[in-house]
Amino acid sequence: MLYGKERLLDDLRKMDFNVEPLADTKTNDYILIRDYNINVGPFIGKMVDLALPVPNDYPRTVGSSLHIRSSPQLLDFQDTIPGKRNIIKSDLGDDWRYWSFRFNLDPENSTLDFISQINGIFRNI
Repeated sequence: MLYGKERLLDDLRKMDFNVEPLADTKTNDYILIRDYNINVGPFIGKMVDLALPVPNDYPRTVGSSLHIRSSPQLLDFQDTIPGKRNIIKSDLGDDWRYWSFRFNLDPENSTLDFISQINGIFRNI
């Protein structure tokens, strides 16, 4: 059984996402989804790059954020709402934004559940 970035890469490729491994300035591992099409919510139809932090034991644990790159930015630092939405600088660079969220994945279908929760974030933003 695969774990960590290899597992998330494999799962997302099987779901036909354009993905690749990525690391930040502190050598934390991410999986980059290029040209992610937002299909729900106020940003429907927008294409963004998503970077998902991936711990070594994924899918047992999952990162607590999304890193989003878009032009123009979907939301920026001033869009932070205490207790609801936290947007800060990303260690991936100035063109990225760190959106803080807590994910709780179903162990039976972790990656599909992960993508569903990401869609839920965009739907409810």
